Amino acid sequence: MRVRSLPLLGAAFVVASMAMTTTAAAQGRGRPKAPKPPATTTPDPGAAPVLPVTFRQFGSWLDDASAPTPGEGRTGIGVGYWRMSGGSQIDVPMIDLGYGFTDRIQASASVPFYRTSFEGATSRGLDDVYLSVKYTAIDPASNDSQFGLAVSPVMEVLSAGASDGRVHFAVPVSVELRRQPFRVYGSAGYFTRGSVFSGGAIEWVSSSGLAFTGALTQSYSLKEDALLDALGIGRQRVDATAGVAYAIVESAAAYVSVGRSLSSLEEGGTSLSLAGGVSFRFARARATP
Repeated sequence: MRVRSLPLLGAAFVVASMAMTTTAAAQGRGRPKAPKPPATTTPDPGAAPVLPVTFRQFGSWLDDASAPTPGEGRTGIGVGYWRMSGGSQIDVPMIDLGYGFTDRIQASASVPFYRTSFEGATSRGLDDVYLSVKYTAIDPASNDSQFGLAVSPVMEVLSAGASDGRVHFAVPVSVELRRQPFRVYGSAGYFTRGSVFSGGAIEWVSSSGLAFTGALTQSYSLKEDALLDALGIGRQRVDATAGVAYAIVESAAAYVSVGRSLSSLEEGGTSLSLAGGVSFRFARARATP
């Protein structure tokens, strides 16, 4: 995202936006998907067979259309928690990286590590990794209408044990509209593992530098599944999130968010999601003449 030397309100707006990118990664990027399966165990020969727990595969992505500053980047570290029917998952640490190569192209990566407890079994490891490149076709900071448009091809590397293969892709298209102290942005697109999605957020920055964000994401499963259809498992999932970010210093911001699913918890939704962390920006050192 574009980061310039601005007054406190403007600086807080930009740095908080950087933190919101990390918040989005914590609560929405690629999520929600099926809960992590429990670790494989040897079944008791005398026990009755147990049907596997199955869920629809969803996916969501939420980003703005803000353009980067060439040679500037961000790095962040955070923690996330999800509580669902029959279990919970904690991701720590969640590592977020981003870098602006030009005034239109930036790359980012999200690398989390998870520990899950599901129906009495636990597992841990590298969680789903997301690698993306965002191209800003229209920079909201460079036109009178303050409207922005961007596309962000994504490569999704699922954690070990994914039933439909580990590598998938997504094509989110994002828009943004600024009306200080507000901005509105949203994304829509397709995940190759079988879902379409859309989502939107509104952000307000107070005179004290606090940035408040409310977001709503929804995804719809395109995959045919006779068993899930027979069980009446719905194809749509909706999640709501609220977050706050604050510029601690000029180059660092802290954020926290809370949310939950508005659709059925019994079908894989989360009754509570929490995320928090710190995001820093940095600039490439310039050669002295």
